[in-house]
Amino acid sequence: MFQKLQTEKYLWGWRWPIIIVVVLLLLLGIQILRVNRPPPVLTTTRPVPYSTPGLLVSGDLVIPERDFYAREIDLNRKTALFGSFMTGNIKSRVSVLVLDSKSFERWKSNSDYRPVTETGYVPGGKVSPVLEPGSYFIVIDNRSNDSSRNVRVEFKLE
Repeated sequence: MFQKLQTEKYLWGWRWPIIIVVVLLLLLGIQILRVNRPPPVLTTTRPVPYSTPGLLVSGDLVIPERDFYAREIDLNRKTALFGSFMTGNIKSRVSVLVLDSKSFERWKSNSDYRPVTETGYVPGGKVSPVLEPGSYFIVIDNRSNDSSRNVRVEFKLE
């Protein structure tokens, strides 16, 4: 019994150093867990390829009757598009549109769409919109004509 009392007195004298050591070990454990957290999982998006400056489409195209020609361009920065087209005959008319990807899908399904630029049905003309980063389509539309159209085109990015 006497030995038990002495042990309790001995431990009672060391209670504050023991409490301080336990608290310090607890804080050290919390700090180690806080600092060594696993890195957050980063979701990466597909980088948009950059269409380099220069010619996109150049030459003579034959657009079949009741059909269209479309060329997709993906941009990762603001870019100017310059284009010209000519059918070669005043009675031969096509429409040239520049559409973003959502508007292109709506245009194909004959829904309401909002073009970046549109010429209407004309025998020739020029377009020069400035495009923000994103995906766009250059469309030469011959859907309203009963015969194919020969169109000389030149579209380039600057």
